[in-house]
Amino acid sequence: MRVEGIVVSGIGNGRKYVSLPVYTDILGKILGSKPYYGTLNIVLSDLSVDELIKICTPGIVNDIVLGDMTYGGFYYWYSKILERRNGVSEKVVVIRPFKSKNPRNVVEVISDKCLREHLGLVDGDVITIEFKC
Repeated sequence: MRVEGIVVSGIGNGRKYVSLPVYTDILGKILGSKPYYGTLNIVLSDLSVDELIKICTPGIVNDIVLGDMTYGGFYYWYSKILERRNGVSEKVVVIRPFKSKNPRNVVEVISDKCLREHLGLVDGDVITIEFKC
């Protein structure tokens, strides 16, 4: 399934969470490599996360309790970014935390690279995400 989205700046929480060892370990296993400490935020053009979940069944990581700490769970989808300007595609994992301050049409993209630099992306760029459903 292919969905268009627009690159937007986040508030920096992705970097904080991805760098926590519990998330680095889990995301590394899902991604198959160590994740870059940050996420690429994408506003889905014609779809909310709730609709995406119904159309394309996500993987789920439930809340994780370690000692007295609870780390929030998230939905994830194996995906590719298809960037139009240079025809590059990049394997990624798209996530949506259960508890997110973002609007319901925003997802976060995880990779082992800084996608903004690697793909030359700036806010407002339109990309296509190919979800593996």
